[in-house]
Amino acid sequence: MKNNFKDGYFKWLYDNTQQFNINNNISRLTLPYLDRNNDCTEIFIKFDGNRYIITDDSETLSELYLSNFNLFSSKKRTTIFNQILLSHGVKKSDDDELYITCSKEELYQKIHLLTQCMIKISDLFYTAKNTVQSLFIEDVQLFLDKNDIRYSQNVSFSGISGLTTNYDFLIPKSKNAPERIIKVVNNIDQQQTNSILFLWNDTSQARKDYLSTLYVFLQDEGKKISSSIITSMNNYDVIPVMWSKREKFTKDLVK
Repeated sequence: MKNNFKDGYFKWLYDNTQQFNINNNISRLTLPYLDRNNDCTEIFIKFDGNRYIITDDSETLSELYLSNFNLFSSKKRTTIFNQILLSHGVKKSDDDELYITCSKEELYQKIHLLTQCMIKISDLFYTAKNTVQSLFIEDVQLFLDKNDIRYSQNVSFSGISGLTTNYDFLIPKSKNAPERIIKVVNNIDQQQTNSILFLWNDTSQARKDYLSTLYVFLQDEGKKISSSIITSMNNYDVIPVMWSKREKFTKDLVK
């Protein structure tokens, strides 16, 4: 099963990705990564001289505005937004367009980073609910600080495929434990789980010497996480951490 995971993921991605050439210089790519409305992620690739511009055509932020969610009404959310852009190498135009400019050699890596960035920003919508008093990633950080767990933030690793993946926290190895890497997910679904597992497999294969372990913190307050998601993570030696049960993992993370 594990040996077929990479091939199966690439086949699924290829079979479910659509390309439409608008003209000789602009193409639209529809990828099977779903946002919070279960819509596929769309990006536009523009060829401009000897460089490429990859853009969401302002769709990510426009969709949030249409949902009456002003991302920039909160200093906290604005700070997190800017951190997400920085960690993925993405810029925002004055027209709220998220974009990356790159060479032909960097094109596919940058497509990967932009789509990750768009999904993460869309996920910030869930911080608008009245029941949410803080950003989930900040809650996780406070949990680490409270328990004196050492960490670095916003780390990126290249996998064996050449793709670079961003993770939220890194707990370095010690004499008592190997390297532990943390991904924080506010609103999980099965497709996002599959993407996390593929990217982690890609990352971990390139970091075999570190014996790295991935912990995925899942916000489960007021919601139920599907058992199939937990099973999928367990099958690939990824450790799901339900936020409501986070204290059970303190001893493993503090080592």
